[in-house]
Amino acid sequence: MQAEGWERRVGQWLPRAILGGAVVVLLAAGRPLRLVGNGENMVLFTWGGGVSPTPLQPGLHWVPPFVSRTVTFDVKAQALTWKDDDPSAYAPRLVALSQDGQQIQVEATLQFRIVDAPKVYTQLGENYLDRIAPIVRSVVLNETSGFSAQALYSTERPVLQGQIRERVALLLKGYGIEVLDFLLRDVDFDPDFVAAIEAKTIAENQLAQKQFEIEQARQDARSIIAQAEAEAGQLRAKAQALTQNPKYLEVVKASVLGSRLETLITK
Repeated sequence: MQAEGWERRVGQWLPRAILGGAVVVLLAAGRPLRLVGNGENMVLFTWGGGVSPTPLQPGLHWVPPFVSRTVTFDVKAQALTWKDDDPSAYAPRLVALSQDGQQIQVEATLQFRIVDAPKVYTQLGENYLDRIAPIVRSVVLNETSGFSAQALYSTERPVLQGQIRERVALLLKGYGIEVLDFLLRDVDFDPDFVAAIEAKTIAENQLAQKQFEIEQARQDARSIIAQAEAEAGQLRAKAQALTQNPKYLEVVKASVLGSRLETLITK
């Protein structure tokens, strides 16, 4: 009797246990719990519902199993760099042409962050860096062509950097990306061009020095002439004052004849 009771109890809970175990296995296989780390957003895509416009924020979330897919995006500040011989860089230097046809190699860094992960996912995809890079490259080439090589070699580099930053920020804003900064870290020119510019700069500096020396000599000459004219004026004034003095003749006689005049008058 006891054996029969035991068999009946086993027959009652065994199907339930099997069903419960099957449900647990299926839930585990469907991964309904997703953990979003700090500095991350998770985009949720469900079959039939599409991409959710609101990303999952840091924390533990339940998502419908089997009918959903999630993609994690880094929403911290990121950098995209073009630099030679740097394994961490996205690509080598960018090559552009100046307004006068000089080839320029640009080392640059784009600093940005994702502010709308669902938009990035729908418009750029998971490999968004490969979509951002051509946009930046196109802007760099286009903006650089508006400057002469000499201007970029001397003073206009900050202006170019600002123009690229503004243009890239405007374009990426529509993809859910905020541009934090764009930096032209280094700009290289053809060695022959650099040598020519430096030679020209030296010649211009030498010419400026000579012009300064000439002007200084003119200033010195004008000072000497002014001083001589002032002394001459003083002498003329003195002579005029003496000629107008009634005793002028006596003074002249005294200065010329001296004691001989007194001797003649005495005799």
